[in-house]
Amino acid sequence: MDRFGEVGSYYTLGGRGRAAIDRRRSQFFGTALPLSDAAGVERVIDELAREFATASHHAFAYRVGLKVPDARYSDAGEPSGTAGMPLLQLLEGRELTDCLVVVSRIFGGTLLGKGGLARAYSDAGREALDAAGIEKRVLHRVLRLNVPYSLWGSMEHHVRNAPYRDLDAQYGAEVTLTLAVPDAESGTFIAWVAEMSGDSVEIEEIERRFAPRGA
Repeated sequence: MDRFGEVGSYYTLGGRGRAAIDRRRSQFFGTALPLSDAAGVERVIDELAREFATASHHAFAYRVGLKVPDARYSDAGEPSGTAGMPLLQLLEGRELTDCLVVVSRIFGGTLLGKGGLARAYSDAGREALDAAGIEKRVLHRVLRLNVPYSLWGSMEHHVRNAPYRDLDAQYGAEVTLTLAVPDAESGTFIAWVAEMSGDSVEIEEIERRFAPRGA
């Protein structure tokens, strides 16, 4: 399946986040992190099971994919709908994908009831997501240009002051310029290059990829 499809951008987590809350002597440890595919879930759960060796439950939810994300959750032995579902609702509410949120519970001896349990899992997951940070990823086209030195002076100022990513210039017989341009702006950029160079600059698309928009 074409990962890009018709999607020009999406929201995911900027990194790994951790949160801890206490509810009537039970401890809830939330962990949120980016996830490239569902195969990584078991590895993360195993890691957390070692870290929180006395935890009785590791409830989780994840969403992976772009146009129609694959979404799964697990209550991990808690009453149905009290753990994994609240976590999945957090991801859906923020329209996040390619990420996983896990809440590990160390039981404190006092029952919280279904409502209290759902709130605790949701609160720990929410704080973990906040700690991880939300990041918007935008589809970029990675372009390579062969620029004559006679045109490089005019082009250099523009590209170095525009919100492009991964700018690299190699100086040989010509300047070989590589940069990632947001897909939505690539047509305008290519037209500008053609106009300022009289169609003398060759442009090659190397790849497409998602990345945070350049600052």
